[in-house]
Amino acid sequence: MKINFKHVLAATAATAMMVASCDRKPAQETLIIDLSEPGAEISPSMYGIFFEEINHAGDGGLLAEMVENMSFEELEMPAGYHAEGDRLISPAKFHQDRKEMARTENRWTGDPVPGWTLEGEAGMVLSHAAPMFKTAPTSLEVRAKGNAVLSNDGYWGMNFIKDNSYTLRTIVKAKGGFAGNVTARLVAEDGTVLAEAAIEPGNNVWNDSSIELRPSEGSGKGSLSFVIEGNGTVCFDYVSLLPEDTFGGKTIPFRKDVAGMLAGLHPSFIRWPGGCVVEGTSLENRFEWKKTLGDPAARPGQYSLWGYRCSYALGWHEMLSFCEAIGAASMFVCNIGFGCQYRCGDVCPEKEIADYLQNCLDAIEYALGPVDSEWGAKRAEAGHPDPFPLKYVEIGNENWGAEYERRYNIFHKAIKEKYPELTLICNCGLKGTGKIEKTDMIDPHFYVRPEYFYNNTHIFDDAKRGDYTAYVGEYATNQAVGGGNMNAALSEAAFIGGMERNGDFVKMCSYAPLFENSNDRVWPVNLIWINSTGVLGRSSYYVQKMAAENRPDFNLSANMTESGEITETESGESHPAVFYACGYDKKAEEVIVKVVNAQPEAHRVEIALDGAASASRKAKAITLAADSLEDENSFDEPMKISPVETSIRGAGKRFCYDFEPCSYTILRIPAKR
Repeated sequence: MKINFKHVLAATAATAMMVASCDRKPAQETLIIDLSEPGAEISPSMYGIFFEEINHAGDGGLLAEMVENMSFEELEMPAGYHAEGDRLISPAKFHQDRKEMARTENRWTGDPVPGWTLEGEAGMVLSHAAPMFKTAPTSLEVRAKGNAVLSNDGYWGMNFIKDNSYTLRTIVKAKGGFAGNVTARLVAEDGTVLAEAAIEPGNNVWNDSSIELRPSEGSGKGSLSFVIEGNGTVCFDYVSLLPEDTFGGKTIPFRKDVAGMLAGLHPSFIRWPGGCVVEGTSLENRFEWKKTLGDPAARPGQYSLWGYRCSYALGWHEMLSFCEAIGAASMFVCNIGFGCQYRCGDVCPEKEIADYLQNCLDAIEYALGPVDSEWGAKRAEAGHPDPFPLKYVEIGNENWGAEYERRYNIFHKAIKEKYPELTLICNCGLKGTGKIEKTDMIDPHFYVRPEYFYNNTHIFDDAKRGDYTAYVGEYATNQAVGGGNMNAALSEAAFIGGMERNGDFVKMCSYAPLFENSNDRVWPVNLIWINSTGVLGRSSYYVQKMAAENRPDFNLSANMTESGEITETESGESHPAVFYACGYDKKAEEVIVKVVNAQPEAHRVEIALDGAASASRKAKAITLAADSLEDENSFDEPMKISPVETSIRGAGKRFCYDFEPCSYTILRIPAKR
């Protein structure tokens, strides 16, 4: 890991930083903040997170599971699909918007058994004969003639830590008169055996057993191997390898480092399961929450429209448990009988709408229902008799049009009648709700270039207010920003300021997408990067974290005098250079000033606290700064762009402050109103 000594030295030198004198050098602008009258409140639920299985966000990401294709179901296709080379082709469907037949093509693997390799005198074949679970019917038969080695290197390598414990669960049987030994090994990248133990296959019956393995040394890109010595057939139905040191044990089998990054965002809510996976490329491969319950070995998984199979090991129960553990409310996104309108655009028949509605009501009942209800009882059987913190339901995902509006009304009425306490969200944006009769919130989405956010920080100022508020469920600067540079982060910070200023209307927001495994970037720009050995937050991650940790209770009226300086971008477009949002923390009795300086030079601003009864000379600054707008964090320099906290002396009711070039700064000034 490389350390940015420039920022470290700057932080050390500035731990008791004197505020610049306005007399010595005049300010370029004056920010006048009025404390006399509070503005719009900023919702405690403002900042949350959006989870979708994309870029191996769950399998190979948040999940601690180390084995890829652990249930051997990877090549199972959705109904009606077929493969042509490296593409998976959906059946042709009538697209409701285009009024024509449509189909989709997604990536497909040519591996005979994805995730698994076999060496030695042996062959392997997938089988549906006599499965342990009918819901996960595929097993792997290894037909050995002497010595063979079956291996799995997980998601681009398994990270073994010296002396840590790993639980290996196997469901294995022998048949065909197999006489021999099966040994499980944890193997380092260079071939060194780090731990091993004997596996006992059942004699023509499945043996479900677990053992502990403890590696003698560490390895960042290790693998799991089964050494088969003997003649005959050994069948594997399920293989799981989990580190003992997870975020929440078997209940929440998440990687500690990755889950810690999420907890560090202090999310007020978590949206699940997406995203486009809610609909699928067509209805045949939509996300089905009921199949995510129970024993992970019995879960069938589902091919995802993002080009790989989701194991469903991260399911509804696990996500609800995680929400509860970190103090976040849960949001469930339901399917209304639509395949993705950007893809196949198919719609279920009228007679099936009731089934989709019941499926949504069942998901709610699983989270909130009493233990004597059908799905509340299943939750209790899973070890959680008390209700989970489900608070929001979004009806549909990125759907639109007259048919969506009609179905939304059906779902809204039924859900509200049974669960009036839930907040229901529609997919409509800022242009209106059409024929939707009633909604609690709308959900506009923004995936844009930096200039759009810089130039639209006031987009919510004049947005139509009605009987609903807004949840900005997906937003990101993901165009012309490399893998996600400082320019993206600053434009998002400017946009966030606009959302906070309109706290009467914008009540919630969540960046998207949340995760990417750096080895499988299906979507180009994501908040958090993961590989087998580590996790890092982009500069945008720290913008989100800073904003959430410094959320005011209400806005303060503010005005920047002599503003309007323009910065030219490389693309020839222009945007304002300095952005601000101001608010007040009632408990701490502090003015919170958030300033984006998107210029390559420092920007001096005079801060004037009008209407303050008193203001401390000591204050605090939290600064996220980069050497240039193009700078990015990386696995070599994960903290290159990260917040630095400094103490300020010489603040008070009126003072000057130099905002660093290419920076997002939050000032916290103790002041009584």
